[in-house]
Amino acid sequence: MTRWIIVALCGAVLNSANGADPFISTGFLTIPESVKLDAVSAVAVDAQDRIYVLQRGEAPLLQFAADGAFLRSWGQGLFKVPHGLRIDREGHLWTTDNGNHVLRKFSVDGELLATIGTEGKAGSGADGFRAPDDVVFDTHGNYYVADSGNARIAKFDPTGKFLLQWGKKGKGPGEFATAHGLAIDAADRIYVADRGNQRVQVFDATGQHLADWSGFGNPFGLIVIGDELLASEGDQHHIVHMNQKGEITSTWGTPETLKLPHLMAVTSKGELLVAEVNGKRIQRFVRTETK
Repeated sequence: MTRWIIVALCGAVLNSANGADPFISTGFLTIPESVKLDAVSAVAVDAQDRIYVLQRGEAPLLQFAADGAFLRSWGQGLFKVPHGLRIDREGHLWTTDNGNHVLRKFSVDGELLATIGTEGKAGSGADGFRAPDDVVFDTHGNYYVADSGNARIAKFDPTGKFLLQWGKKGKGPGEFATAHGLAIDAADRIYVADRGNQRVQVFDATGQHLADWSGFGNPFGLIVIGDELLASEGDQHHIVHMNQKGEITSTWGTPETLKLPHLMAVTSKGELLVAEVNGKRIQRFVRTETK
């Protein structure tokens, strides 16, 4: 049985709302003084456990070795509102620029490989995006974009061909207040953080609505780890764990220990990394295995 344990930097315990085991922080990723740090929106980890950070200062993209040593930075002057950061199955980095209405694809060395959408121009349908927030990839290499300004999820094949879309503004099933964060599981079920409607919506790869999960506040970022879905709640500054039925199994964090948690990532060793917008940092957490 897997349980998460987080150790606070000063030894303080973050008590779970349901009495489960405490969570303990191991500290923060060290940002070099040469970087002008601002709100940190996203973090990602590649197959070699190198860590990538997307933040709203200069330089916006940072790369670190698995041990936390700073390697390089890039992207100066490129972004308007950096938001989402993901890594595809081939190891490329993908970012969403909420302000410039585009996705960008980079090599791990920082080379810009593609820009999807039109810089500075909002679009819709197959022609572009309006304030895209996040992107995830399925087992076939298709990608899904949380196109928040258009209140939709847009699906593309690996070559970038537009396949389908679903969603509109509203509160009903398959409608969104803000399609903000995404996660995807091994069965290609897509989880959408419907920020504003205070729920996570679950869909299959064709956009069929499967479930609504709620009762925890406003979800900002999502991540699937094993058989759990973790949601960051940026208004109340905590992390919520849900099982495969959408039942809340654990809640942890406070405004003092998590300062607007946003998008998250996990390493091959199970270390959880949380980007904090107000904290302007990446906080690192560990879990323990108990029988």
